[in-house]
Amino acid sequence: MSLVVDTEGSVHEKHGEYNIFRQLAVKVFADHITDEEYYNWLDEVPLELKSRFPSVEFKERDWVRANPPLNTAVYYDTPHYDILPTGALLRTSCSRLTHAFCAFKMPEDSTGNRLDRRHVFEGDEKATIQNDPSGPSAVGIVKSLITRHDVDQPGTFLKMATGISPEHLSPALVLKGHRTTFYVLIDGYDVLRCSIDRSTVFDFRSGKDAEDPTNWKSFREVELSLYPRISDEIKGDPRVVQVIEALRDSLITRFDTHVIYDIKYQRGMKLLGKY
Repeated sequence: MSLVVDTEGSVHEKHGEYNIFRQLAVKVFADHITDEEYYNWLDEVPLELKSRFPSVEFKERDWVRANPPLNTAVYYDTPHYDILPTGALLRTSCSRLTHAFCAFKMPEDSTGNRLDRRHVFEGDEKATIQNDPSGPSAVGIVKSLITRHDVDQPGTFLKMATGISPEHLSPALVLKGHRTTFYVLIDGYDVLRCSIDRSTVFDFRSGKDAEDPTNWKSFREVELSLYPRISDEIKGDPRVVQVIEALRDSLITRFDTHVIYDIKYQRGMKLLGKY
């Protein structure tokens, strides 16, 4: 795969009721990498890259290693899991502190990009989803949204891209993720959002007790991704892709690991024996 930053438009655009993200990302398998090992790599890799990329800076929030924020995603699918094998997804994502949105994301293309169209919730709908992402009220809000015909929304694009109707979608998988993020700047421009993602997943349709930790499965990965609001002035600079590739190669060499292409929905369902 040859990584290429999509230059058809801005990486982030707003279109009426939905936002577009053209997301370039590489994911690296990290189930065997401990937090301590990862942080040692992260402390050392800036010096490793400095000779090749003198203007590159690495930044982190002070608290993020000790208290990585919780994000909850709920993946929707048909009764027969028709979305699952496509590599696309329709999900909600939320944090109690910051956001709640519903997105349809296309499969990764040959340049490492995925087209993400999302509806951002506000007001009472946002609060409802943040408080109980897989609860009946939140599910009702999502199903009302994705079956609307008066506006373009994630369900619209699911149907257009895959032929799968959003009419009978329901929650299939709940994912709780703790993400520790670092930022990469080039010439002072914010260009990358990279993280170690620690995910635990639950089969929503299993009928099992979600409060029992033995019913959850875990996996880890490092994601090296383009900053969604990267400036048009820097996004075409070849160093953007070169730094992603250098970080990828450094991880692979240090931890004897590999790039992964399954999305989190697929990885989770494999662990749960559903894919």
